Amino acid sequence: MKSPVVLLSALFDDVDRMEPGVLGLNRDLQTIESRFENEGYGFLSVALSALCDAFDQGMATGRFTCPTHFSTVRGGSIPKFLQGLICKVFDSKTGLLLEEPSLHAVKCMREILRLYKKVQLRPAREDKLHKKAVAGFISTDDAISQRTFPKDMTNLLRSVSRVVLPNLDSFESANLPVKHGPGSVVETSRANQKWIALQEVLSFDDFLARKFGFDIIANLGSEGLSQPSVGAFPFEDVLYDSDLANGIVPERHHSGIAKLITVPKNCTSLRTITMEPVVHMYVQQGLNTYIRDCIKECSVLRSCLALTDQRPNQKLALAGSISGNYATIDLSSASDLLGLDLVKLVFETKPQFLTAVLDCRSTHVDVGANQHLRLRKFAGMGNALTFPLQSIIFALLAICGVLCTEGSRPSYVNVKRAAKRVRVFGDDIIVETQHVHQVVHWLTSFGLKVNQGKSFTTGNFRESCGVDAYKGADVTPIYLRHEPDVSARNPEQLASLVSTMNQAWFRCLYSLADAIRAQVERVIPLQLVSRRSAALGLHSRVDTTIAQKWDGKLQRLVFQAPVVESVYRSDHLDGYAALWKSLSSLEEESRGTPDVFYSCPAAQAAKTRDKKHLERSVLRFHTRIRKRWVPAEVG
Repeated sequence: MKSPVVLLSALFDDVDRMEPGVLGLNRDLQTIESRFENEGYGFLSVALSALCDAFDQGMATGRFTCPTHFSTVRGGSIPKFLQGLICKVFDSKTGLLLEEPSLHAVKCMREILRLYKKVQLRPAREDKLHKKAVAGFISTDDAISQRTFPKDMTNLLRSVSRVVLPNLDSFESANLPVKHGPGSVVETSRANQKWIALQEVLSFDDFLARKFGFDIIANLGSEGLSQPSVGAFPFEDVLYDSDLANGIVPERHHSGIAKLITVPKNCTSLRTITMEPVVHMYVQQGLNTYIRDCIKECSVLRSCLALTDQRPNQKLALAGSISGNYATIDLSSASDLLGLDLVKLVFETKPQFLTAVLDCRSTHVDVGANQHLRLRKFAGMGNALTFPLQSIIFALLAICGVLCTEGSRPSYVNVKRAAKRVRVFGDDIIVETQHVHQVVHWLTSFGLKVNQGKSFTTGNFRESCGVDAYKGADVTPIYLRHEPDVSARNPEQLASLVSTMNQAWFRCLYSLADAIRAQVERVIPLQLVSRRSAALGLHSRVDTTIAQKWDGKLQRLVFQAPVVESVYRSDHLDGYAALWKSLSSLEEESRGTPDVFYSCPAAQAAKTRDKKHLERSVLRFHTRIRKRWVPAEVG
């Protein structure tokens, strides 16, 4: 039996133990074996997930509709597959939701159907999905160019925008808390080399240097800087050849060209990300920090936005699944459909901030195959400003929808009261159910697309910010991120499997946890470790570990266990660039960071700057597993 089916077989044992009396589980397992043999991971990740989507919608609407790729029972509306569990939630003949559906059956169904939804893609499929994702990125940009906004709605949105963020324009470009982010940039510079690349760009581009107060720094040590090579900067003429061939005549502008890449999203799609030029990302990070501070000071937006904390959305989703007073709305391709025209409309009353945003925005993106697209959307997800700006805009559209439902004018008092009926985190929106239809109308009128399959307005099922809720209970399933067949010492895969194993154990899915443990222990041995420890191991409800010796030097009990470590590479930085980084880091530390960010040991460790940060940098997405002596008591 193949290892994916081994895990599902173990999960079925847990279901049989937790929900005794369910009929047909052995037959269901045989169906999984047969279809996996013929359809592969497509059945586990796509077909089962589609069945779960129908199951969720059935709980929301009160009637189950069987997907086409599953046959139904004779004379009934539910599928033959897993009918023993489904019958505990829906009537087998009519498909109607039972008056008292089994909560345990709901949890078991979702554990089975969602287990393989987010398994990492195999390389053979990535090229096809990459082309599909790029095509989607381009098509959404075309859609933006063809839309217009209703005049009356535009006027109301403009009025609401004036009320919020009153201090947004009270800043000086030269005093922005600018910084480098962890992401990649177009210049493919290493972490420390970004400072050198930035200094070279600023020395080359006098406008940016003066605009953001870097003219003095850019001139420091400039005699030793080499002249930039042809094509090194995004505004070289040679980069626009493909645009001219496609009839696109780009503006000569300092904002340059970003690069489009894709990263795994789930088993069926890739997510598009734009790699920004180094100077753009540097300024974007500063504006990102600044606007987040302004949100905290805004009495309207701080009641409906918290860009570093998803818990308010999750709590409202749980509350909405009990009372039905809150509806959850999910948007499809939210960042790709956020047009530049909409951003200008919302922030036109803050001209200084808007000008800074546009100055650091990439006007073109390299989509591959020697093609450069002039962006009509605001930006891709790689832009550091995309997430906060889209959250603000979606919140304002939702507030406008509430005002329209109430028939209220956009005064400060009314806008502030309407904001308390809305909660937004990125493209996850929660609004009081009585306002949901008007909010959806506002979102779609401004070119956004509501994901009907993940938006819930009726019934007792809600989904928001990673929490699936049914009648007040958290029914979020466990997701397997990697294929369970461990054949190599892949640190990321092993760490993910250990995490999934511990999640399964705490949910009393002991057979599933044991099956994953057997796979992992083919490569590394596991032992009891604290849940707060960085070591890979078995967690327990009493949160204990077994000490092996006393460390006389550090005066503490320690034990030896496998630990996932970062991989470093040589990344030397000195001179004025090193001074610039050190002073910027000190300024960032002096600003402080919310305690919620440092709620886990990994984040606490990241808070401490590496003593050798001017000599080396972390090689992103590369880790290794080493046996280390770690403290037996953590916290």
